[in-house]
Amino acid sequence: MKKKAKDKKRRAGRYGKTKLKNKNFRRWNPNPKISDPIVKKNWDPSKSPAANLAIMGLQSEPGKMHQTQSAAEQIASKGVTNAIELFDIPDSDQLNEPKKHPMPTGDQQYIAKCFAKHGDNYKRMFMDIKTNEMQYTETQLRKMGSRFILLDAEQREVNIPENVQHLVYANQ
Repeated sequence: MKKKAKDKKRRAGRYGKTKLKNKNFRRWNPNPKISDPIVKKNWDPSKSPAANLAIMGLQSEPGKMHQTQSAAEQIASKGVTNAIELFDIPDSDQLNEPKKHPMPTGDQQYIAKCFAKHGDNYKRMFMDIKTNEMQYTETQLRKMGSRFILLDAEQREVNIPENVQHLVYANQ
């Protein structure tokens, strides 16, 4: 059974002999566990991880800008050329497809209801708590309204109110 006093002393953060040590602490292992067979074959535990990655043609810090030469170019200039192709990256699909519904239907209905009552007067929309029940700010309503006006005919799922149709046709 656990001793309550022992737990209390550990949690209390006392200094000296009463503070209990964390027995679950593990030291840092300098040799990483590598699961990929190609990387495992080319990994040299006597070198730093940055040097190992440079030998394989990779950067250790990909976000860092190149100062003069990359590590792979420096090693290649010394005569050591052991760049490995780690991954076969297939040609990706076309990702530039336009969104079919860039604005949710609920938001379209919400802003259409506000447009029907107040037109394009966003200040009055903001002040009206009956139609603006989500209490969006004037800026939020302005952004939502401009997104709704810029939608194409196939993207728009809600009819445009009569008093803002001139804005839709002016943008097309």
